[in-house]
Amino acid sequence: MARKRSELFCIKKKDKHKIDRGFNTALFLLRCIQVGISLSELHLLTMGMVTDILTENANDGAEYDLQPTQEDFDHVFN
Repeated sequence: MARKRSELFCIKKKDKHKIDRGFNTALFLLRCIQVGISLSELHLLTMGMVTDILTENANDGAEYDLQPTQEDFDHVFN
């Protein structure tokens, strides 16, 4: 069964409730300005790069129960 375009681009909160608006150009530009990306800098970035920046910005306040040590990194990358 095919989904409507509005269902494909629906932004969801962490509690899985739908937000009434889709992700449009105006909202994209607003989020860019909120994280400090200027319009001239947008010409240098892909949409994927901006999406990564927005995702990381949203996760800045996340708390993790377990923090890796230097030994953990050495074990993975050596």
